[in-house]
Amino acid sequence: MRPSFGQRLATAAAAFVCCLAPPTSAATPVAESAPAAAPTDLAGQIDLLLQAKFLARARVGLLVVDMATGARLYEKNPDLGLNPASNIKLVTTAAALSLLGPEHRYVTRVYAKKGALKGHTVDGDLYLKGGGDPSLVTADLYQLASDLRALGVTKVTGGLVLDSTAYDRDELPPLFDQKDELASFRAPGGATAVNFGTYVVLARPGAGEGDPAIVAIDPPVPSLKLKANTATTVAGARNQLKLAIGTTAEGVVEIAVDGAIGKDAAAAEYRYPVARPAEYAGEVFRLVLKQRGISLGRSAVKFEAVPEDSERLALVRSEPLSVLVRSVNKLSNNYVAEHILKSLDDHTPASFAGGLARVRTWLAGLGVGVDGFVYNNGSGLYDANRISAAQLVQLLIAVHRDFRYGADFLASLPIAGVDGTLRGRMQEGRAARFVRAKTGSLDGVSTLSGYAGAVGRPPLAFAILFNDLDVFAAPQARDLQNQIAELLAGAVAARP
Repeated sequence: MRPSFGQRLATAAAAFVCCLAPPTSAATPVAESAPAAAPTDLAGQIDLLLQAKFLARARVGLLVVDMATGARLYEKNPDLGLNPASNIKLVTTAAALSLLGPEHRYVTRVYAKKGALKGHTVDGDLYLKGGGDPSLVTADLYQLASDLRALGVTKVTGGLVLDSTAYDRDELPPLFDQKDELASFRAPGGATAVNFGTYVVLARPGAGEGDPAIVAIDPPVPSLKLKANTATTVAGARNQLKLAIGTTAEGVVEIAVDGAIGKDAAAAEYRYPVARPAEYAGEVFRLVLKQRGISLGRSAVKFEAVPEDSERLALVRSEPLSVLVRSVNKLSNNYVAEHILKSLDDHTPASFAGGLARVRTWLAGLGVGVDGFVYNNGSGLYDANRISAAQLVQLLIAVHRDFRYGADFLASLPIAGVDGTLRGRMQEGRAARFVRAKTGSLDGVSTLSGYAGAVGRPPLAFAILFNDLDVFAAPQARDLQNQIAELLAGAVAARP
């Protein structure tokens, strides 16, 4: 999410109207009307803010509910279905915490056939079975390899086999194909995927002027080929490196890095999505095994299910779901959101369609009206979803009241002025630390939904959805949302 530009909306100035009396023989004083009083009630103040010119052609959905009484303190088009952008992650994470439990962990396992481990050798293939862990990274694969070494394993006579049968296939989430962007926020995933479906190109200046820049790929797997034509230039020169990505007929990704970088420039990092998550995970694990001193008899990675007559040799667990959802809501991680969504399908192999259907059923069972609710992906990317302010607020209230997972959900939300996508917003005033809310941003869309509270008082639940904004209105939209949140936090604090 882009940080707020801190642009404030001007409040309407009071107009003075001077009325002259008809001329008489005696001078009479000039009468002046009193200045128009600024509204002091919450609804009036929000109404005034929503008169901002940048909202003239926008569609607005807004609802504020007192969670102590259920009273609607403010509403504007509360039942209008709008694109929520990343606010749809509130639905995805709440459903996951409810259906799987905050304690749920994703597990990645290593197997061999029973009896295959003989001394230091695995006689046959080594199997890596993915459990759909959205947080699996290279460090976890090192842990698996270290555990194998702790068992004494130094040699595998066969090769590495990946079992990704927990999910139906590796793929982009639904409607992610609306834009063909080579961006890390739209990486494909699967049951056995690693490093958020991405790789990193690292670049920093060489030792001196004229030296090539130091460029590397992390992790350095065979399917990623680097071609660098770079130079280190004088101090003070900015980074002028340019990257071009192409794919050969054999599926090898070629990364060309050209240009120059100043000798005192900071190191740069460029993150890109992989095209084949399972193959990439296999390459990374094969590299890790080699670095840990475990040799493979076959270099090619195969893909098939773990045989029934197998035994587990090692495993690694993710953090609890209560921790994983923080990256979804605080950091708005699309990849983790979509993996969690697919894992909600209680069929094997799990599919996006199954996860989406289960969430819709759960939401209706929660008591949230689902008329007009459109749920096509779990992260909110692109033009995929529709939800109203009323539906979001109903969700927020129901989740907050569920003792089993409500606290975990609340802890996953960005804290105004403190962390996540609200770190640079509402850093002072009533809202600071007293508003916890999910941000959302797409072209023409800006949203903010969550809670406003105060010490010792029940919070307010709110949803602010702006659609059809002009292209340059996003900073103003975020600032107006901040002002509304400030009013809400102040209203809670002012209660007797």
